Amino acid sequence: MQKRKIISRILRNKSTPLIVILIIMCIITMIVSSGVLKGEPLSAMFTRGFLSGGNLIGIFNKLVIQAFMMCGIVLLLIGGNIDLSVAGQAGLTAMVFAWLCQKTSLHWIIIFLICVVMGAILGLLNTLLVNRLKFPSFIATIGMSSVYAGLCNIMTKGDNIQISTAKHGSFVTMGRANIGGWLPVLFLVAVIVLIAYQFILSRTTFGRSLYMCGGNSTAARLSGLKPDRILRFLFLNNSILAAIGGLLWVSQYQLASPTAITSSGMDFEVISASVLGGVAFHGGSGSIGGAFVALMVLNVFENMLHVMNVQDYYIVFATGAILVIALGIDYINAERRRKALLVASISGALETK
Repeated sequence: MQKRKIISRILRNKSTPLIVILIIMCIITMIVSSGVLKGEPLSAMFTRGFLSGGNLIGIFNKLVIQAFMMCGIVLLLIGGNIDLSVAGQAGLTAMVFAWLCQKTSLHWIIIFLICVVMGAILGLLNTLLVNRLKFPSFIATIGMSSVYAGLCNIMTKGDNIQISTAKHGSFVTMGRANIGGWLPVLFLVAVIVLIAYQFILSRTTFGRSLYMCGGNSTAARLSGLKPDRILRFLFLNNSILAAIGGLLWVSQYQLASPTAITSSGMDFEVISASVLGGVAFHGGSGSIGGAFVALMVLNVFENMLHVMNVQDYYIVFATGAILVIALGIDYINAERRRKALLVASISGALETK
């Protein structure tokens, strides 16, 4: 009986189909990338291609940056808003960090903290545009994304900035430290952050308030909540996490590039994964866990296409198509919820009569 309950709970979980897809894609990528189909021994599946140390580190390194971005984006989406400037913020803070490392004698920890504060300021700027000036968050943040991307190029005239290992060796070591030659230490840090944010969403008063504000801000306000204050925190939190993500990228690759983050499409991948993982685009529902599983699916899918020697422009097309499909699924689910609520309200009204 207990086993049936566990199995039933697993099957009802929204993330179960994504986990199955993830496992299938991993197996396919292992087989294709190892050369087993060309006569290589089966043992090659566990030592070459997809499961090689270099490939896994590449996947996990990208997941580290995206995980930090995702925590901020998921909270914003649940709260009924969006920030399309996260990649721009991450890129700009990365450039400022590298520039300060090059031009000053400050310790990297101090520069790191300065850049985190800078991220908070960028978040307050977004709050000003959305909360005070009442700009739609979609329009305001996509505009600011272009501003940040432009500033990245203006700072160095399009050139990369290298981080000196002689001056900031411990910073570079932090980004490249790994366990067993395949698992970056920063990925474990990212997992801890993900768990912490999932706990906040599911086990705290703030999390419940956030779902209420995203589902119906008017009802939330009437119940005594302050959606504007919550929105201010969401943008502030999102920008700080984006800044940290950008700084960790510099630590991983030992340089800052004006285009590597801002033009990477990471923000759209994170949004796609969030919606695909069950986060409602218009707010009110979703979880960190589901979004992260979807994020892993997207990364393995992209890696699988690279292994199959698919051209980059096809990968960009596939990522865009996934976003459109995810939004379509979200729209259908939102319509179902709306109709269910309408039926429930009509039934309740008839019963009172």
